Amino acid sequence: MIMKRISYLIAGISLLAFTANAQNNFSINGKFSNLKEDMKVFLNYRLNSKRMIDSAITKNGDFSFKGQIGNEPIKASIGLKTLTSDPSISFIEAMLRRDEQDFFLDKGTIFITGASTAKKALITGGKTQSEYLALIALLKPETDLAIPLREEMIPILVRTQGKGMDTIKRLQEIQKLMGPLSAKGEEKEIAFIKSHPDSYVSFDLVQQRGGIIRPKTFEPLFNSLSARLRGTENGKAMAKKLDIVKKTAVGVKAMDFSQPDVTGKMVSLSSFKGKYVLLDFWASWCGPCRAENPNVLKAYNQFKDKNFDILAVSLDDKKENWLKAVKDDALPWTQVSDLLGWKNQAAGFYAITAIPQNFLIDPNGVIIASNLRGEDLAKKLAQLIK
Repeated sequence: MIMKRISYLIAGISLLAFTANAQNNFSINGKFSNLKEDMKVFLNYRLNSKRMIDSAITKNGDFSFKGQIGNEPIKASIGLKTLTSDPSISFIEAMLRRDEQDFFLDKGTIFITGASTAKKALITGGKTQSEYLALIALLKPETDLAIPLREEMIPILVRTQGKGMDTIKRLQEIQKLMGPLSAKGEEKEIAFIKSHPDSYVSFDLVQQRGGIIRPKTFEPLFNSLSARLRGTENGKAMAKKLDIVKKTAVGVKAMDFSQPDVTGKMVSLSSFKGKYVLLDFWASWCGPCRAENPNVLKAYNQFKDKNFDILAVSLDDKKENWLKAVKDDALPWTQVSDLLGWKNQAAGFYAITAIPQNFLIDPNGVIIASNLRGEDLAKKLAQLIK
């Protein structure tokens, strides 16, 4: 009798586990009604910090996916590509023109219906996706105006040579037109967050603003989310990052650390005390970082003999790539790295999840500015160093 009860108990636990697992199953049923050929459909999402990529081939426009997610809806994207690539289209242009759409993947069934493009398909299924569609509708006036401007920008951005003054002028005009649209979209997104505090869509919008956190604007948005969302694993991680960022805000004493330089010698941030020092986070593989290096170099050459120095922390994980970039960009200042990539210890101290980022520190070791770009670094140093 006791053994039979144990067997029933084990069977019951197994059934509960199966049921809980089944509740997190998802399926996607798709139909593109006007495809003239079979196409490849890509499904991308992150599960437990791991990037998941699945694909399917359409048959008469039909396709499907099945899988499992965790206990929360997750952001995903669906993309549509021909089975053979066009060699006349560059990689950059293909990336800019990629046919894909974001949506929220939830347990249950998701339906994707459209004519011949993923970008214009209707994606329905689940409470979170319904809320996301409401956000898309809210942003539609700005999106409709922005789409033709973006389309006009693509050939300008793809063209790497022969940009005449007329082309550059038009690019500047487009960017000027996009500014108010982006500002209005930002305003509407913030209103959505505040009116939907318990929505994963709102959480995603806040998370998007977490690359480079500015506590003054980010913290009120984060705090406007429900306690339930802030208490999730990702919510706690965001709160931890916010706390670290506040400890590296302007007016706060910079946290010290030591890392090996290009020769293996340990160098500490505190060894620069008594000087103005730019703590610069970058990497050889970071395009924007490499593009910013000439501006940093210009400021360095202007102020290097006036009590100013730079300590650069690389988020590389291969020493040869790091050293080659230092040489190619002719960077004369002190370079350090523990070669742990995004797990760099100093990057963790300063909550670095996006680069380039920098902190300007005064002779007393206090942070006085951050993320100075272009001419801003030289202008700030000119104010400080007479």
